[in-house]
Amino acid sequence: MAKTNENIEYYLDPKNDRDYLQDLLLNIKEAYENERLITFKIVEAKENGFVVKVKGLFAYVGHKYFCWSYPTVEFWNHISATLVGNYFRGKIYSFSGDDPISIKIDATVHKFGTPHFIKAASYQGIIVRKVKFGFFVDLGVHFSWRFGSILGLIHRSNLKNEMDYENWKVGDKIRTFYYGLNKEGKSVLVNNPERAKWINGEMDALIGTIQKIKVVKNENGYLEFYVLDKYKAYFPITKILYPDSKSAVKAYFKGLKNGDILDGEVIKINIRKSAFVLKLLSEFVIK
Repeated sequence: MAKTNENIEYYLDPKNDRDYLQDLLLNIKEAYENERLITFKIVEAKENGFVVKVKGLFAYVGHKYFCWSYPTVEFWNHISATLVGNYFRGKIYSFSGDDPISIKIDATVHKFGTPHFIKAASYQGIIVRKVKFGFFVDLGVHFSWRFGSILGLIHRSNLKNEMDYENWKVGDKIRTFYYGLNKEGKSVLVNNPERAKWINGEMDALIGTIQKIKVVKNENGYLEFYVLDKYKAYFPITKILYPDSKSAVKAYFKGLKNGDILDGEVIKINIRKSAFVLKLLSEFVIK
């Protein structure tokens, strides 16, 4: 007999608790035998999984049977607590109604939608791993895990302040900016928005174009080159680029002065240095 508003007094009698438990177990047994998807709520995080509530009874979902996976347990250590109170779907793969009752759920069948990211918008994430080159961050928490785990990498070169690398630690909640996907299809997360355009391929559009290059003599007397008045550029002088005029190109650069403007072809970009690699046009070479 199921508990309803009409028979609630029946179940308020302690001696009838067993009947209510049997009703709950029957519901679980039916879902188990028919491999039916059921909704569960996470109520407690454990070392290797979660205690959940399903149809009025406690059950267990191990990490290996959860809706997503991580490469190491370390990731779970900093995520699990944030999942408490959230609802997911799964199937019962192990059930025993004997004392003690045992219900185990496979949530790998849960289906997530695709989040709609806005380019350059700010999102909250949790640092799940810190490595020499940056941080692995999970943005799933921003959406209360409705779209599952969304892992991205913030390279330390993409931090606005170098001290952030020293100050931030695993488990911290941080704000970062989303700049699309890189060539490998991974999320580009940047805390220095100016760096994003070098990583997500935006600057690749200038490869093969002819640009006006401004010459600036720095405080140490060395020449620096800038594209569009703000992006650093380099002119490598090699035999490959100038097979018949390497010496002439060197002589040409020695004669440049602060404020000069010249034309150069963008042959590639240097992502690490956020700079263009240029080739001097042949008509500028003095032979």
